[in-house]
Amino acid sequence: MKRKAKILGFLIFVIIHSCGRKDSSDNTEKAKVEILNVFYNAGKDSLRNMLFDIAYKNQGTSSPSYLVFIAKNLNTGETKEICTEAPFLSGAMHHEFGMGYDIKSSKFIDSLILGNSKRVFEFKEKKALENISFNEYPSKEKIQEIASKIDLENFIKDFRNNENVKFMEFNEDEYFLQLSFCHIMFKCGIITSRSSVGGNTIWFGYPSIKAPKIPDIDE
Repeated sequence: MKRKAKILGFLIFVIIHSCGRKDSSDNTEKAKVEILNVFYNAGKDSLRNMLFDIAYKNQGTSSPSYLVFIAKNLNTGETKEICTEAPFLSGAMHHEFGMGYDIKSSKFIDSLILGNSKRVFEFKEKKALENISFNEYPSKEKIQEIASKIDLENFIKDFRNNENVKFMEFNEDEYFLQLSFCHIMFKCGIITSRSSVGGNTIWFGYPSIKAPKIPDIDE
């Protein structure tokens, strides 16, 4: 119980503190660079494309990984960058194409998703959009606001290529804050996964697959 309290306290600490180390005279400029790095061109980003493949292939129901992609609502033309559990993207594509979950259909959907190097997925079916929480998902500006209050440098140092799996607990009513946090971590080269213990707990690292060596961010 004490460990959970400490972790929750740590989350509150990183959310309310500004980005970057406090002893840096270039903190403001550094924060801008790191926040800009939260959004990227998937077609030119080998690191996060690799993370996408790893996350998508870790779809276990016990602790699926979170991944980030571009979603376009064909009914309105609106585009959003979204973070969700890998099975939710798969489920959205199944709804969009009206396909079942037999082996043949699942392999077809997997091939569409993994073969989409730009990570841009278009949806018009209501159930497909609901599956990825398209309408409710925070805006780019909100993600940037959250990113500006997190010490990204320390998270990258502590959790990239760290074989010691650690976890963080969110309140049950902070679902989109949790997704936004996982969104930001993904863009920093850190994969997170939902804990099988509860939907409001995330793991840093690879609880169900062998952790690969993550290269330095290439942009």
